[in-house]
Order: sequence, then C-alpha cells, then structure tokens
Amino acid sequence: MDQNFFNYYLDKVDSTNIKIKKISEQKSNEENIALLAYNQTSGRGRSKNYWISNYGDLTCSFLIKKKIEVDKLGQINILISVAIIEALKKIFPNLIIKIKWPNDLYVENKKIGGILLESQINKNLVNYLIIGLGINIVTSPIIEKYETTKISNYTENSDLKKIFHLVRDHIYKNICIWDKKNFKFFKTKWISFSKDVGGTVSIKKNNNFYTGNFMTINENGELVMNTKEKKTISFSFGEIV
Repeated sequence: MDQNFFNYYLDKVDSTNIKIKKISEQKSNEENIALLAYNQTSGRGRSKNYWISNYGDLTCSFLIKKKIEVDKLGQINILISVAIIEALKKIFPNLIIKIKWPNDLYVENKKIGGILLESQINKNLVNYLIIGLGINIVTSPIIEKYETTKISNYTENSDLKKIFHLVRDHIYKNICIWDKKNFKFFKTKWISFSKDVGGTVSIKKNNNFYTGNFMTINENGELVMNTKEKKTISFSFGEIV
C-alpha cells in the first residue's frame, strides 16, 4: 500500500475499470485502489466507444471509496480532469495539454487521452468512484471522427509507473482539497486548461445538435452555452463535435 491506495500492476486486462471493480468486490475493506495494466484488450471510452491501446500506452484506473452526493458528480469530473492535467504537466512541462469538455485530453488539437468516470450509487449517494484513464504513449490510432497523437511524438520521457503514481497522488490530493476549498478554485483552473471555452462549439446530445458560444462551466461542472438564438443553456452531458 502506498499513498492511501492499494496498488496493482497487471500485465494484461480486458478493461482496467472492470478489473478494478472486481478487485474491490473481493475486498471487504474501505481502501482506495489503483490499477496499472500494461496492456488493455477491451478498453472502453464514453458512449460505449472502444479505447484502443497497445503495450507501452498508459491504461490505468483508480477506485475511490468516498461518500459523495450525486449532484456533486459534475464537480468531481472537473477536479479529476484538473488533477490529471497537473500531473502530466509536471512530467511533460513543455507539452501544452488541453481538456475538451467533458473529459478528453488534447495536444495540438489532436486527442491524446481520455478519462472515463463511473460510479456506484445508492440513495443519492455515490458509494465509490472509478476513474479510468487512457493516454496514447506509443500508439496514435486512426479514428474517423478526430485526429490523434501520442506522447512519443514529443518526448522520450514515458515512464508509465511514474505517470501512474503522479496521477494517483494528484487525484487524491485534489479530492482532499475539495473538502476544504470551494469549487471555484477548480473551476478557474479547469477553464485555464480548456480547449474550447470562449469559442463556438456544436454539442451533440440525444441525437440533437446545439451550436453557440461556450461561455463557461457552472457550479455543477456543466457546459454553459449562449446559442445563436441568444438563449443560455447548460449541458450536464453531451459531446462536442
């Protein structure tokens, strides 16, 4: 155990999020778990998308045992994104990493990673939170909808364990800070890392499309848009297309 987590290092899994949940179910304690897999064969992204990775790419998950009110999940998504970018900036200080709402990581307008949050909820309380993270280190798969890139295009510094440990520690630190600081602290940081705030975006939600100016995120971590019709609307989920 290290830094308030039980750590697991596995050669191959189908999905780190699925595996970490199974490990948690086999344990009877309330400890947090961190899992690094060197190969993931059936990774998942948002909206039932697949996450493609190979040996040498970063695939990991973190399970946090903490009671959280369901309506705070949007805030959690923001502070987790901030934690991950801050950790990556420490390892890759010359790399400008941006966040695409709600949880994609970009470098030079190309996707380099993604975050998948899952939770187990009972009576309006989150019993535990699973944070899945995939980062292209050696692989930049060909995707029809967007361009991708990989860390090795920019630097040879790609120690997977070092990245894994630093991300783990920053996630834990931000969750602890969240208990003491208000959400505005993380909101300000997230906006500074945002790829699209201030620009025109199109959102796909339930097969409908909305276009307007991405003004900010609100106190629930929702995207706030000023539409062409001068209406202000917010999105708790959706996809920038």
